[in-house]
Amino acid sequence: MTGKDSGEPTTEVDSALGPQAVHRALEILTNVVEHGPISLSDLARATDLPTSTSMRMLRALEHWGYVSRAESGQYSLGERFVQSRVSAEGARAEDLIDASAPVLQRLTALTSESSYLAVPGPANTCTFLREVQSPLPIRHVGFDGWAGRTVAMSGSVTGEVLDGRTPPSGFVVMPAVDDADSTVIGAPVFSSGGEPIAALSIAGPSFRMPPAAIAAHGEAVRAAASELTQLLRL
Repeated sequence: MTGKDSGEPTTEVDSALGPQAVHRALEILTNVVEHGPISLSDLARATDLPTSTSMRMLRALEHWGYVSRAESGQYSLGERFVQSRVSAEGARAEDLIDASAPVLQRLTALTSESSYLAVPGPANTCTFLREVQSPLPIRHVGFDGWAGRTVAMSGSVTGEVLDGRTPPSGFVVMPAVDDADSTVIGAPVFSSGGEPIAALSIAGPSFRMPPAAIAAHGEAVRAAASELTQLLRL
């Protein structure tokens, strides 16, 4: 037996809509975009493709940088895909990714909390470009592996920042969307025209964030976002 049911490759014939392999790869990529991070088995079920076929598609997409595989085995958006989306929105993806690395590293070293950089995406979503994880042993595992991930912005610190609702303090503080026991602090990175083009944030357990720590961390996040804004203008 050959074909989809057996998990063996089929003979692909070009049609008016293009080769079957292209459609399969795009179906895999679409599911990573809409549901990632996602495991190989979940992708195979979602696309109704054999696991072996899904793996071949993922390897090709990973080779070209359109998906990335975390240590957990789950697949997220790759750097090339993220950069293409950000560039389409008029932001400078390469500059953001490159310039943010030392800024986030210093922010995490200063606050001991995980730090993140996100940019706006389509349909009220945002895409995370970079993360630096906290060195502390206690941190919410749900905050790992966010680089390349696209999520809804509603009700989040990132959404508030990118929608221009940052208060006079210069930073936004809210419980994490997926964990009420964690706190997120974020601040905007601005374009030369003064519009928010990215959100820089930290996240950590709320027991480490009493009011004094929130005030200090908030100022650190605001300063880091301001530094990144200046770096992008050089």
